[in-house]
Amino acid sequence: MKRILVLLLALCMTALAVEPNYEDLHKKGRDLYINGDPSEALEVYQQILNHYPDDVDALLYRGRLFARLELYDLAESELLHTLELAPDYLDAYFALASVYYWSGQLDKAWPVLTDWLSKDVENADAYLLSARVAIADRNYPAARTFLEQALSYGVDQKTIEHLFLFLNTHKKTKKWETGIKYEYLTVDQGRPDWQMAGAHLSHDFKKIFINLELNRYLRNGSIDNAIVLDSYYNLWEKAYMNTRIQTGLNWVFMPRFDLTTEIFQAVGTRHEPSVGYRMMHYGAVTAHIPSLSWAMYPGKWYLREKLSMIVNSGISWQNQLTARYFLTDVDTYIQLMNVWGTDFVNNIWMNSLSFALSGSFAINEHWVLSAVASWTRDEFNFNRLGGSAGIAYRW
Repeated sequence: MKRILVLLLALCMTALAVEPNYEDLHKKGRDLYINGDPSEALEVYQQILNHYPDDVDALLYRGRLFARLELYDLAESELLHTLELAPDYLDAYFALASVYYWSGQLDKAWPVLTDWLSKDVENADAYLLSARVAIADRNYPAARTFLEQALSYGVDQKTIEHLFLFLNTHKKTKKWETGIKYEYLTVDQGRPDWQMAGAHLSHDFKKIFINLELNRYLRNGSIDNAIVLDSYYNLWEKAYMNTRIQTGLNWVFMPRFDLTTEIFQAVGTRHEPSVGYRMMHYGAVTAHIPSLSWAMYPGKWYLREKLSMIVNSGISWQNQLTARYFLTDVDTYIQLMNVWGTDFVNNIWMNSLSFALSGSFAINEHWVLSAVASWTRDEFNFNRLGGSAGIAYRW
């Protein structure tokens, strides 16, 4: 009998020795998660789940660790299971949406973010992550709204300003882009029609975006060629600069040298004034064109008013109004532009009025289509009616 009691006591002591201390293991796991090796942290949470398979805290951290190791399928499965066990576990929504964001599964991130925000409408992290997903999805109108909400709920200004750089500068989904464009305009009063064919190649160097164009023009029976170097680069907080240099190769009717530089400075979250300067040199004729503009982003709209002063032998003006509506992202939109005032056409300064309805459509992350329909009437009653079409490929 005495031997049986001793054996039972020994078995109890062994069981107590194997049974892990729940709080100690969680503390160890969290410490390893923050400062240690992810593999060691996984072993700790596996110990917890061996004894408590439905422990949602352990499942959450193990899902986060899988994500940190870029095992996104395992992370997704773990976090979905966590939400099945605890549908109101807000940290699990954060973790799952982050997994979808990191893995580029943006279409899956949106429903999770929507559910999260419906349960916790004042969570700054939810709005901040929503803004990041919107930026990655190139849905900049939505990103602006989420950033405003994140700021109102306490996200620091510096983080918000950094993300606004992506909204206020020229960014592409891929580093490289190439494309072609063709334009055809009918000209009345018996004059020959106008045509233009062009190609471009661009690269996003992160700090500077550069676009190179080669265009060939046919106007009034004459041919001219031009080469263009266009660039966008950051200056200071919420400010960037565009510089465009064009030179004619034949100097028949294109300017020998055409330089445009413009500085854009975002104000708040919805406004963007700019100041610019353009110089057009046609051999004996040189025009200096300073300009001021103001743009705003109400909802899904982009509205811009630009006023230019043309200084040549005298002073004249040109006004440009742009209204763009984003359908899904910044690559899919329709736009109406109206320009009236003085223009330089066929070596003559003249007053003109023009309208252009354009659109861009992103088929997928690689292919983008564009089209323009335009009409121009000048003071000599020449009408130019037509349009252009283009296609670009990104990689």
